[in-house]
Amino acid sequence: MNIVCVGAVYIDTILTVPHYPVEDQKLRASKRTRRRGGNCGNTLEVFQQLLQFLLNSSSPPKLHLLAILPAKDSIDTKLISKSLEKQQLRLESACIYRSEFQEAASSYIIKNENKSSRTIVSINELPEMTVMEFIAKAEDISANAETTKMWYHFEGRIPEVTCPCVEWLRKLPERQDVTISIELEKPERIGLKDVVPHANVVFYSKLWATALGYSDPRSFLEAQISSARDGAVLCCTWGSGGATVVRKSLLPNGDHKWESVKAWTSQDPQHSIVDTIGAGDTFVAGMLFALTCSRERSLKQKLVFANELAGRKVIQEGFDDLTMQMRGYNT
Repeated sequence: MNIVCVGAVYIDTILTVPHYPVEDQKLRASKRTRRRGGNCGNTLEVFQQLLQFLLNSSSPPKLHLLAILPAKDSIDTKLISKSLEKQQLRLESACIYRSEFQEAASSYIIKNENKSSRTIVSINELPEMTVMEFIAKAEDISANAETTKMWYHFEGRIPEVTCPCVEWLRKLPERQDVTISIELEKPERIGLKDVVPHANVVFYSKLWATALGYSDPRSFLEAQISSARDGAVLCCTWGSGGATVVRKSLLPNGDHKWESVKAWTSQDPQHSIVDTIGAGDTFVAGMLFALTCSRERSLKQKLVFANELAGRKVIQEGFDDLTMQMRGYNT
């Protein structure tokens, strides 16, 4: 199987501060970290680590990143490429380069130690991917793939681009082996709801659900089932409130399969929350891995796995060696 993650890659500058800054005043940061970020980049990094569980597999999934980057020889692209190559991921197969630009999309993250919160200010001057660029890259990936089985995961960015891309994947008769998943994270991108009837897996954020007036994941997902395709898996993460998933019945009057878990916490009293950046991306990676590589596992087991993985993420900085603590997991 080929797994293609479609989204943006950012360079994150993280400033750790004792408290949130007061407007028009100075505040000294205790730490500055610069690293590659972005939903899809983070998800692929964690997924690549999880492939250690498939050492005996003759055909592990091949991972692709379909994203817009600045010029290929720019400092930012080299930084991004180096960070992914460390995880044995390569950019050449699917990325699109904007040769007239030197800077990647950037996020400046204020990490408040007092409240364990993060405030993000982003800027992206790179022209977004067009539908035709996506189609060209998708056709190229398929032409060079060793299998017809494809999984496209969309970060869920510009509705006017994402929706036609998904519709194109669904309309082609030779695309019957395509599985589609999407993240609905930012409520201002409400047009992305039109992708739901086409998606096999949907990842909703708490922010999306609360913006629509819901106060818990179960009632929110209950309201979304009617718009989902038969057999679809809908996930909603709720931060410290855990996560809930539902698999829609394949039958018109069948029972839907529900599962919920509380947020995973370490039993080690020395562990505390140190870095929540990318926890949602880690959950997505865990679910994608479980859905593609652990088909024998129950929906409950898949949710527990992804939830624990995300919980372990927040008690460490970054993603390095994140999956080492999950060695007890067998596919």
